[in-house]
Amino acid sequence: MKRIGAWLLMMCLLAACSDPDQGPPLGPFAAIKKTETDPPFTIVPPSSRSPAPFTYTSSNPAVATIAGNVVTIRGLGETTIAAAQAGTGGWGPTSASTTLTVGTVASACVAPATVVNNQCTPPASDANLVTSNFLAWSGVSFADNWNKASAYCAPIVIQGRSGWRQPSVDELKALQASGALVNQNWTLGNTWSSTKGATANSASHMVVNLSTGAVTESEDTATGYITCVR
Repeated sequence: MKRIGAWLLMMCLLAACSDPDQGPPLGPFAAIKKTETDPPFTIVPPSSRSPAPFTYTSSNPAVATIAGNVVTIRGLGETTIAAAQAGTGGWGPTSASTTLTVGTVASACVAPATVVNNQCTPPASDANLVTSNFLAWSGVSFADNWNKASAYCAPIVIQGRSGWRQPSVDELKALQASGALVNQNWTLGNTWSSTKGATANSASHMVVNLSTGAVTESEDTATGYITCVR
């Protein structure tokens, strides 16, 4: 009997048996920061083992409203975004929430970007876009620490395009290897990526030298060049 009980327990674990009265644990539901002029965006839900679809609500419709999984900014302030799953297939209901903060364009801009016509506008040198591997890249003209690099890309608008982000180390390596930077008048050197460093318990990220392709790890307080991609 004990063997049968142990066997059933093992089969249940292998099959990821669920508790019908309890929802599955959810993955991280990251806080969201936007500006008042940002376009509607799609929510990235927390990961879940339940197949039930998520439904979303906004606690403050004056800040943001939600249709399906698309959020539309309505004004400045904060709202709580709740993501809920109904019970299904043996899984109980579950939910998670995060905070959406909507600020002014000026509060989101990171120097040397400035607000022009209510848009976060980078220096003219950064508007020298390069296309490589089906991605658009902003020019490289200045350097700063990783925190500034990380915050710089998201709010900027270049040639009417928003949705910029910090590139991964693999994207930077592919850009350097493509030869697309030849005669672009970019400042080529160690450039920040969004990829965390491998050193445990260290605030560091990987950098790629856009001249040589060399990849190294750098402390976040160090200085590196900045480019954005979309």
